[in-house]
Amino acid sequence: MRFVFFGMNDFSHEGGGTIRMLGILNELAASGHEVVFISNVQAPEKLAAFHPSISHVYLSYLFSRQDKRIFQGLLGLLPVFLFTLLYARFFKRLKTVMAPYQTADSVYFFEYLDNSIGYWLFQKGLIRGYVNDLHGVATLEFKFQAQLATGLLQRIRFYIKYWVSNQLDCKVFTKAHGLIFASKAMQQYFEQQYPAVSVKKNYILPYVLSSGACDSPVDLVLREQLVTQLGILPQQRVVLFAGAFKKTGGVPDLIAAFASVSREHSDLRLLLVGDGPTYAECQEAVRHYGLESVVTFIGRIPYTHLRTYQDLAHVIVCPDKQNVYSELIVHVKYLDALISGKVVINGSFKSVVELNPDDFLSLTFTPSDVSHLATQLSYALTHLEALQKRYAGTPAYVCESLTYASHVTVLSS
Repeated sequence: MRFVFFGMNDFSHEGGGTIRMLGILNELAASGHEVVFISNVQAPEKLAAFHPSISHVYLSYLFSRQDKRIFQGLLGLLPVFLFTLLYARFFKRLKTVMAPYQTADSVYFFEYLDNSIGYWLFQKGLIRGYVNDLHGVATLEFKFQAQLATGLLQRIRFYIKYWVSNQLDCKVFTKAHGLIFASKAMQQYFEQQYPAVSVKKNYILPYVLSSGACDSPVDLVLREQLVTQLGILPQQRVVLFAGAFKKTGGVPDLIAAFASVSREHSDLRLLLVGDGPTYAECQEAVRHYGLESVVTFIGRIPYTHLRTYQDLAHVIVCPDKQNVYSELIVHVKYLDALISGKVVINGSFKSVVELNPDDFLSLTFTPSDVSHLATQLSYALTHLEALQKRYAGTPAYVCESLTYASHVTVLSS
């Protein structure tokens, strides 16, 4: 079976999106399917991460973050013929690139920008149909930001973005031949928001791990260097966060919970890996609680080093705040944490509970409840040895049941 995928990403930055794309593409190719990937991936070291049988078509048309916002906003507001006039040069490039694949029943589009391009190409007759992998839900993000906004103008600005995004989603999802949902909760949400979605050819393909993630080793030399550089003492117990510092990420909540727990546990360290919009806020929180000597900001690290940083930890926390997006999608940082062999604490979102009923794989806390997060963190540190035994089988289970190798078959069924 042949699959044609489209993605504007050049894979210059690693994250949940690129991990998902690699996982789906590589596992389909490894299963013997013919896979074509139209993208901006060109660097040899990035191409090396793909299965050797995948056919790459270089798009050679990059968008900046601002370009993406403008493109999607205009597509949401304008009729297709007028929009095409504004993007005539890009349309000409797409027409050339897509010509060999016009007979494909459907082309698969990965990320939010890609989903919009699929709609545009279909409306212009360059493809017969499209299936969208729902990587994110921009409408929910804008609505969440509007609700958090403190100023009137800021609130109005985000509500306008929410309205425009919803206009675009109505167009894109109504015309799609099928949608790939990350969870049952996500499918239910979209069917309620856009009733036309329920009659399409839909799939549930959770955010899971690439098979290679389970084989990622601990770099013992790097680990020893980190212990020395970070000044981690033998008697200290390490709490780790690795992910994006964003409004919904909950890192300030983790810092507050850690401050509370450190009053009863004097031998703790907190390592914070990553960066993002709330980085400065988190630094200020550390100063506010007087935790400068026991909290270390690591910054971004290569994904290949994540397993080694995880090995420094005793407890890994995914502290996401309550938000609709997390109810619908399991974040890759949670899955990465599960295969580390460490005790993991994560919010009890619907999407997580689907994979982790009755705390089968990890401990959970009530999202946005700092007190409950502190209680669970304290419990994990107090009962560390017992919990390590309880969750000793988690990595093997995840590698057996929660990888793309065991899930991509839904696309060919």
